[in-house]
This record gives sequence, C-alpha cells and structure tokens, in this order.
Amino acid sequence: MSSYDYTFKILLLGDNLEAKQAIAKRYCYNLFNPSERLTIGVDFHVKTIQLEERKIKIQLWDVGGEERFRFLLPTYCLGANGAMLLYDITNSNSLDHID
Repeated sequence: MSSYDYTFKILLLGDNLEAKQAIAKRYCYNLFNPSERLTIGVDFHVKTIQLEERKIKIQLWDVGGEERFRFLLPTYCLGANGAMLLYDITNSNSLDHID
C-alpha cells in the first residue's frame, strides 16, 4: 500500500455538465471524450504527483448537479481542501445555479 505525504480532496461543483467529468479525466488520466456521460451522485478520480521529495495524492470528487442529490453535498464537503465551481459560459442560468 502506498503512503502519501499529502492528500488533497477537491470538489468539482456546478450544474450537470459533461465538462466536469471531462476535466477530471483529462487531468487524472490524460483522456478526453467530447461526449462524456453526466455524473449521477458522485464520481471519484485520483492522481498521484511527485513534487520534489513529496508524494501527493489528489482526489477529484465530481459531484452531480442534480437537485435530487443536493442534500448529500454537506457530506461530500467534509474534509475537502478546495472546490472548483464550473459553469457553462454559453448558459447564464448555469452560473445562477451556483449558490
């Protein structure tokens, strides 16, 4: 089992956008699928990086934007070190939904 010097939990938040899944997969696995599926509930992606002598684990939590899962958000936020708020620049409503 690997041990890490640091572990960072980063949430990807916003409306149900294929872009959240695409960003996570591009960063963690260097994969890109322009027709990515929407996230139901939450998806996890992990990347390990080496920075100087430190081994760092980055966990990306792609949190689904559906209203029916909104009640789970406080639980997903526990222990998070940061968040990326994502929206569709061609749809102003997607920015309004980030509250």
